[in-house]
Amino acid sequence: MTSFSNCSSQQKTMKLQENTPFTIEAAFSQVWTGGQPDSGSGINVHITIQNPNNKEIELQHFYFRGKKTTLEDNTKRTKGLYIARFIKLAEKEIILHNDPKKEAQNEPPKLQAKFPFTLKDNEGVLSYEENGTLKYVKLKNIEEKLPNYYPSAPQNKQ
Repeated sequence: MTSFSNCSSQQKTMKLQENTPFTIEAAFSQVWTGGQPDSGSGINVHITIQNPNNKEIELQHFYFRGKKTTLEDNTKRTKGLYIARFIKLAEKEIILHNDPKKEAQNEPPKLQAKFPFTLKDNEGVLSYEENGTLKYVKLKNIEEKLPNYYPSAPQNKQ
């Protein structure tokens, strides 16, 4: 006799919370592009949260447009502000050469983990720990502000 067991109990349950011990006042995203070669580009999501300083609450990560990042606490500069920075570094050139040793210097592509949520472009998920339990809340209607293009610095001519 052969039996099969379902191993789904090993997967994390990512249930979205309806009520949270804090209030999300505002959230907006803004694409940015660096002005220097190799400076990269990215998107920042600014989230203003009221009452995040509850000792039993620790804000963790933000999921947005297929990516996950750690939240940056900016509350010392601006009350209640947290920023999720999704940075895309400038593309490295790939070496194509007859000599396989030179091609071996290329970094292999990194596989991305499966994204755990189905979200629209203007939605994100905030993860937080409350009394030792990891919880999730969905943010809807995240406003997209105009892109920020940083100017290039003058060339250093000597």
